[in-house]
Amino acid sequence: MKLMKQLFTLLVIFPSLAFFAQDAEKINVPLGGMTVADVPFRIESFRTADAKIVKAETVSDMQVRFMGLSVGKTDVQVVGNGISKVFTVNVQDNIREIFNAIRKDLDALPELDISINRDKIVLKGEVSSIKNWELLHKVLPNYPGAAMNLASFAPAPEVMLNLHKALEKAGFKVGRNAATANPGEIVIELEGNTLIVSGSVYSPDDIKQVKQIFATQSWLESDPAAKDGNKVKLAEKIQVVPTLLDVGVVFMGISRRDSEAIGANLMKNGIKIGNAFNFNTNFHGNNQAYALDVSLNTILNLSADTGINRFRNAGHLTFMSNESPEFKRLHNGGTLKVRVYGGAGGTGTLNDVQYGFMMGVKGGLTGAENVKLDLELEMSSPTLMENNDYDLKVTKVATAINAKLGQTLVIGGLKDMVQTTTDNSGIPFLRKVPVLNWFVAESADELTDRQVLILVYPQIAGKGPEIKMPPSAETADTVNKVEQDNKKRAKEEDSEKSWWQRWF
Repeated sequence: MKLMKQLFTLLVIFPSLAFFAQDAEKINVPLGGMTVADVPFRIESFRTADAKIVKAETVSDMQVRFMGLSVGKTDVQVVGNGISKVFTVNVQDNIREIFNAIRKDLDALPELDISINRDKIVLKGEVSSIKNWELLHKVLPNYPGAAMNLASFAPAPEVMLNLHKALEKAGFKVGRNAATANPGEIVIELEGNTLIVSGSVYSPDDIKQVKQIFATQSWLESDPAAKDGNKVKLAEKIQVVPTLLDVGVVFMGISRRDSEAIGANLMKNGIKIGNAFNFNTNFHGNNQAYALDVSLNTILNLSADTGINRFRNAGHLTFMSNESPEFKRLHNGGTLKVRVYGGAGGTGTLNDVQYGFMMGVKGGLTGAENVKLDLELEMSSPTLMENNDYDLKVTKVATAINAKLGQTLVIGGLKDMVQTTTDNSGIPFLRKVPVLNWFVAESADELTDRQVLILVYPQIAGKGPEIKMPPSAETADTVNKVEQDNKKRAKEEDSEKSWWQRWF
């Protein structure tokens, strides 16, 4: 009966000890020695279940010192700021037993020097194996307060080699010297207890991917504010290469017969095609994109060789790679004033309606040679109707592409927006509008079964070839002669004369 009363009194005096015991932090204290622990608040008081085993006292506002008085185990509650923290303190008589237990648990780490210094077990040495380093940090939490870990991690050459392989597998180039690294290269250098990762990439997503690779390394500490001095510190100095891109777009109007000729011409000239296709079947009525591993000039000239000369260089847009999530826009055309009426008896207002070629591009490089772009392409033309009003015919394409720099993307399957009947002179007003005159200055027969192919060509601004529209069959000979120097041209003309003309 007396024992029950004592137990009831203990629970009344220390109700929180029973509640927090399951979440208590374990502390080992040698008999006659002491151990210091941190708490996350300002200390106000202590509650000790058995004051004969351990004595607790304040070292600083947020540190408590436990002194071992007799062998045994008891709980100590530290209170402050309306919260508390419970420690389960184990006072041990022989530090040698703990020493033997730690040596047994760390028997697989011969590189460690384990010794006893007064009431502490000290661990020194360099661990070069990631597996051994992880084992060390699994064992130490079982001996809180008893062991002082002074060991450090010095990655073996194969550890660094595996890091290089992981980066290269992800598509990155690894350099050797940060001072001489080329754009797009990443350099890894170990300086003391710090791993320095420097270099440049082509997009913010690349930086995220590099960080993810290093985050898998348990021996690295990427948080500069972390207090764990046993890990190798990771210092990242990676930046995005500022690159100016140029995206050129060309619209090509072709018939079904034209598409067969183009496809045959490409295969004849050995053009590499990202997806096997036939211009006639796959591009008829479908919105698809195909990669041609060749420059835009090559495609245009090969098409011109088949007699197809209905080209129009719709324009090009230059912008900084991955600069902004917003679209960069280009408008090549004009503006119509359209009166819009609203409400009963309203006189209406004049609104601006843009027409012509409009292009929006965003995105950028995803590597040294690849781009990912979001495109918004629109071609529109105003058509004069019988009531002297205008009908705006619009063709729109919104798509995302992945391509190599210097590679031509072909987007097809769009019907020609101009399906009206015209004579050879075309509509007088529209024939004089840049870009649009190509669509409308055709006869009725030539508009039959027409589709539009859109050719997209991304390149580094100023580094790729200038896009040149091929001359028509009628003017090709004249253009070639103009490009020759006078002396060569005179020589060729003289060779074509008869001996009688050369004599006189």
